Amino acid sequence: MYFYFVQFQQFDDIAAENLPANQTLGNTTKMILNHTTSTATFFDPAWQIALEFYFQCAVIAIGIFGTAANALVLYALIAEHAQNTKKRAINLLIINQNLLDMSSCILVVIAFSITLRPYVGGVLGYFICIMFDSDGAVYSTLDASVINLITLTIERYLKVVHPFWSKKNLKPWMIHAAMVFAWIGGTLCAMTAVFTTTPMTDGECLSFYVWHSPAARMVYMTMMCIMFFVIPLVTFIYCYGRIVIVMRRQMRVMAGHNVEGSAQMSASQMQSKRIKWNIIIIVSITFIICWFPINIYFIIVDVSVPNGGVFVGYFFTMFMAYLNTCMNPFIYALKHDGVKERLARLIVCHKGVTAGPDSATGRNNDRGTQHIQS
Repeated sequence: MYFYFVQFQQFDDIAAENLPANQTLGNTTKMILNHTTSTATFFDPAWQIALEFYFQCAVIAIGIFGTAANALVLYALIAEHAQNTKKRAINLLIINQNLLDMSSCILVVIAFSITLRPYVGGVLGYFICIMFDSDGAVYSTLDASVINLITLTIERYLKVVHPFWSKKNLKPWMIHAAMVFAWIGGTLCAMTAVFTTTPMTDGECLSFYVWHSPAARMVYMTMMCIMFFVIPLVTFIYCYGRIVIVMRRQMRVMAGHNVEGSAQMSASQMQSKRIKWNIIIIVSITFIICWFPINIYFIIVDVSVPNGGVFVGYFFTMFMAYLNTCMNPFIYALKHDGVKERLARLIVCHKGVTAGPDSATGRNNDRGTQHIQS
């Protein structure tokens, strides 16, 4: 999932000549340098500048829209969590996932909005370079989001497939530790590469520019792809495959019961479980759809002969990756009953306040609000 090895910057030739002998550019960076300084058959440089500009505007729009959507859903999730005394573990993990998505959207807006900043040197300039020019802060939250999503999947797997073991051994402190680990692990994985490969020369931030060798860069890139795409993909397939098998088996057993009362209770519990893991599996599938193109793209770029046709695909694949940050709120709003109820109350209350207490519409909305709250 690491697409930040490609940077659309015209690097100074003098900086490249002054690099130490043991530090070389990656194959992808060399390809971009050669591409941007020559006339491409499939991609005119003027079109590249235009596409980059529109792409930047589109990503900022995604970030603003995603921030608003995630903030609304985060409010609904926290309000629901405050009243729901059951299933606090899964609620906390979903809240953490939503908070990570909202943080990613906010940081995306900041990072893409300061690309045209004036020259800033010193400590402040280096901080901006590391955190925003290199998108280090954005990648930290994106990586943390993947870690938390894996935790969500495993938690659902244990609760459904191994209910007795999880009830006995899965403690609340483990969930809290997993939430903290997602933030710390995502930050360490992303920022390690940023600090070691991003120098600042004459006020120019050279993002992921210096590598000790092409092999080191390739090893790191492969490791990150395995950790943040292959492992999640395998985890999702195995865990949700087992969950589906167990749920079908439980449904068959429940259908064989003759006691109507117990059957209805079991059906209610089964429906509650199904809603919870349906939300997580849809979020997981969305993640795979959005991040699969960017991983395949850079595998092709690094192992094949560079050409303009492949390079054009960069904008689409990267757009899909950023789009994932604002899709989860709509999944929660459509599938999570607590979120739907809270958002409906918020909309009805807002309409009642807008209409005013003296109007017929306002009185109707007030009665509707009282009915929902009762």
